[in-house]
Amino acid sequence: MSSDTSQHDRVRHPRRILLVEESILAVAIAAAGLMYLYAWLPKPVVPEAALQAVQRLKTSLDFRPGKEVAVSLMAASRPMMHAIRQAQRLEARGVFNESTRSAWKAASDKVLKFSMSPIAATDGQVVRLWMRESEDERAAALEAWMEELVPGRFAALEEQRLAKATADPSLAATLSEVTWYMVAEEAPDDVREQAFNLCQLHAEACKNAALIGQCRDIVGYDYWKAVCSVGSSEMGLESHAAIWRANYDDLQAHFDLAKEAYEEGFRAWRAVCDTSPSLQSDPMMVEDMKEHFERYREVLGRLDQPVTSPVMLQDLIGPGQPMTL
Repeated sequence: MSSDTSQHDRVRHPRRILLVEESILAVAIAAAGLMYLYAWLPKPVVPEAALQAVQRLKTSLDFRPGKEVAVSLMAASRPMMHAIRQAQRLEARGVFNESTRSAWKAASDKVLKFSMSPIAATDGQVVRLWMRESEDERAAALEAWMEELVPGRFAALEEQRLAKATADPSLAATLSEVTWYMVAEEAPDDVREQAFNLCQLHAEACKNAALIGQCRDIVGYDYWKAVCSVGSSEMGLESHAAIWRANYDDLQAHFDLAKEAYEEGFRAWRAVCDTSPSLQSDPMMVEDMKEHFERYREVLGRLDQPVTSPVMLQDLIGPGQPMTL
């Protein structure tokens, strides 16, 4: 009986479920089936514009050192200027629709990218134009910190300098300006070293801000940034369109139409300035508007009407003076 049981066990193998080789084979077959099924499944289609937008975002946020190579200021500004000229060409042809607004928006994007590009400055330092405001804020914060360490000392030194210049005006040109280093020299012993360290950081922030400011002035960064901001706004584009029509009507000697179009453009410009008050302090933007106003004054003169500034712009360009043609 025991021999029969042993023979039966050899045939049935009750503890044998699957050999290792059989398990591997089963898994391989299942994986192959899943891969075959996946190959026939429809793949999601990602728009090319979305892929480009993601890539631009990754590039703009990547500040790892050595990742980007600093370029010259003029080379870095070329894409921005190219986009601006494209928008200007549309306006020069009298096109003031959504395509023109989109062109100004694209130019604004180029301005933003330009501001984050590494620029090789003249002294070999690498700067980014967007950091001007950050460095100004850092300098102001350091001044406040030093004022807490040595309260009132900077103002006291300023008063002493003014008193000397008042007593002897011939000394005004020779007296040096008060600096935070002078304040640090008179700081208490327990905070003097800290004050000098803050002075060094303050001088660094001021130097960086001045250097970035020079770079921005060379390419007119702040002006073009404001121009793109105006052009990409609804009221800004409306102002451009009205003034373009006014100039055209003036050339065609349609002075009544030109007057109405100028005033429409000025009203739109007033709305733009109310939305973005910083434009009112931009000297080049104000100068541009003054040029349009001079043409408006000529139109009024040809219509024998009083030549005054539009009420909505008198705080920007002044009341205007009588003009004789």
